[in-house]
Amino acid sequence: MAKALITLTPTHSKKFIAMAVSRMEVVRKAFREGMIVLHPSSSTYFIVEELIGEKPPTNYWVCGMIVPKGLCLEMGVKFPSRFVSPSPEASIIRGPEEFDRSWAIKGGKLFTGIKLKQLIEEMGKGDVYIKGPNALSPQGKVGVLIGNAIEGGTIGRVMTGMKRRGYEVIFPTGLEKLIPTPIEEAAKEAKKSGYKYSLGITCGLLPCEGTVITEIEAFKILSGCRAIPVAAGGLGGGEGSTILVVEGEDAKLEQAMNYVKLAKEAKLPEVRAFHCSDCPVSICPGIRMP
Repeated sequence: MAKALITLTPTHSKKFIAMAVSRMEVVRKAFREGMIVLHPSSSTYFIVEELIGEKPPTNYWVCGMIVPKGLCLEMGVKFPSRFVSPSPEASIIRGPEEFDRSWAIKGGKLFTGIKLKQLIEEMGKGDVYIKGPNALSPQGKVGVLIGNAIEGGTIGRVMTGMKRRGYEVIFPTGLEKLIPTPIEEAAKEAKKSGYKYSLGITCGLLPCEGTVITEIEAFKILSGCRAIPVAAGGLGGGEGSTILVVEGEDAKLEQAMNYVKLAKEAKLPEVRAFHCSDCPVSICPGIRMP
């Protein structure tokens, strides 16, 4: 057995995990014969790229995001897309069923502008929904932050639909999102309302069920290698990095390193956060501090 010491920044991890998710048999089968629906995020951005061979051709590439000032929305969500011409009401925050910014892949082609309610009704066994979560517990459970004013948000509707329609849900999750708290306990503390102070959008946390793919599972999928996280952190652009020891036979380790090299080339689009004084997002109270 041979070993390698690997450092992946959060962006590199997202690309690496995307390469693994796109090669899962359940995803490949849905790509060939069914439908894949993805919630726009920095994780699913790379998955779309892996599946259709190009970057998502939409003005938006992420919906909710965490930036230095707090929890925020990306500007592209509020602006007309160059890929689809939404109705004048498209930039208004509405109920989860009306959310029309999902990426849907059918017949190898990417579609958007379809309401979540319609997508869920079209999905069934053999189809796949993919979303990047916001928290990963030591028990391997994930949670999603919910900023939508309606209880449960889009992910709540997706979870309900999964039980009713029978499609698969996959959560690509970098180890940077590991928290030292069980998800159920964290969810009890993180409620949508009741905050005296808030840095950005107030959010609750919803525990979710599905297949979780971290760097550990990604190394196994892509090369058959065993990966063990041994450290984390960083500076100078390496903030939030995950350091892993990867172990496997020479040929498998070389295969893993080839994927690592590809992941190291990954770059995400520019983050475009609103200035609070100009923000049109009605669900955000702004930066509330003492």
